[in-house]
Amino acid sequence: MFNVIAGLVILLLVLVVVVWRPRTRWTPHGLPVFIPAAIGAIVALTLGLVGLTMLGTIVSRVWDASFTLIGLFLLAAALEANHFFEWAALRLAKIADGSSWRLYLLLCLLTIGVTIFLGNDGAILGMTAIVAKLVKTIFPTRERHWWPYIFAAGFLADSFSGFLVPDNLTNIIVASTYHLPFVTFMVQMALPMVLAAVVAISCFAIRFNTVLLKDKVKYDSSMLLKTGSVLKDQLVFKVIWIALTVLILGHLIVGGVFHQPASFVVVPVAVIVLFFVHFRKLRLAHEILFAAPWEVLLYALGMFVVITAAMTPTVITLFLSIQPLHSLIMGEKSVIGLFTTGGILAVLSAVTNNLPATLAGVLLLGTVAHPPMLAIYAVIIGVDIGPKLTPYGSLATLLWLGILKREGITISWGRCFKENWLITVFALTAALLGLLLVMP
Repeated sequence: MFNVIAGLVILLLVLVVVVWRPRTRWTPHGLPVFIPAAIGAIVALTLGLVGLTMLGTIVSRVWDASFTLIGLFLLAAALEANHFFEWAALRLAKIADGSSWRLYLLLCLLTIGVTIFLGNDGAILGMTAIVAKLVKTIFPTRERHWWPYIFAAGFLADSFSGFLVPDNLTNIIVASTYHLPFVTFMVQMALPMVLAAVVAISCFAIRFNTVLLKDKVKYDSSMLLKTGSVLKDQLVFKVIWIALTVLILGHLIVGGVFHQPASFVVVPVAVIVLFFVHFRKLRLAHEILFAAPWEVLLYALGMFVVITAAMTPTVITLFLSIQPLHSLIMGEKSVIGLFTTGGILAVLSAVTNNLPATLAGVLLLGTVAHPPMLAIYAVIIGVDIGPKLTPYGSLATLLWLGILKREGITISWGRCFKENWLITVFALTAALLGLLLVMP
């Protein structure tokens, strides 16, 4: 009983501090999230709640996801150094030719494309500031016209991250645990992600229909910069397109054929692009390297130790007492079981953050020797889309809010929750229905 109570108390305290992020003399912008996670992990190890053998298992599960995230961040930062995202956004704004509605659709598609190539964190890092600057430029005195673009882009960058294995840390962790082939993963998740995206884009359009349709406010596309003048280096621009092509082909070959870790593709591609950015003097390599979120390595490892300590056999048994979830894990193809499992993991992600929720899902699936694919993919969808229920469900959302604040756009947690929660429910429902259609 001590282990059960101690594990849950440590998890609760860590989550409170992660969400609260108290300001101190040394951390005026809030306590870094890796500190409470690391302290919680040390306490759990000291109390013997997690053994060294399990610690080795945890490291084996998170290393690929963590280094893939670092690689995608470096790649996104290298692209941003050449103003690649600004070039793409301006090009679409000119194609839209003053139409708010066309610009909305094009920016949504651009966000989806960036998410596929660079993952959710890369898309947030690359797109958020660009979208914010663009809407402030074309609608300088109409603040309410900013919101459909900002909220839709932020939502899609995170929720569409289930399309490819490398698009989200959660995908990599589950895929590596259950040896899901790259191509198989893509095929199974394509329809669920497309349906979720269509629903999300439609819902935000309905929510902001006054801005997009009724007002019929057109912006002057002639005042935008010429796309060619935005790029700082044409050679690096060409290298970027080659790198993005190699990235996808690399995943198909290295991940799809040889079943090797995603970081084996992402990190080398990122390093090559970074090399060109550095030697073409767009930005110094060490600046990008120092700015990379290395603390995520400690955060991921720490949170996995903490959630392992909390997910004692007693807690796992409590989860499995939920009959629809238990039935799905045992192999019964049930609509109720599918939605219960996806819903539970979504709520768990929203409340505890998607990384610990992912490990909780892995531990629940691990109660049977060969969990069914339907249950595995239900967990993935739940932890990919569910975090949008709350502002702290994923690090990407917190990052999105932070970038917007630096751009002079402050969104409260209450506003974030208000705009996202219902659309998250609809998108999650659509994705789970899509999964039901594609799974045998």
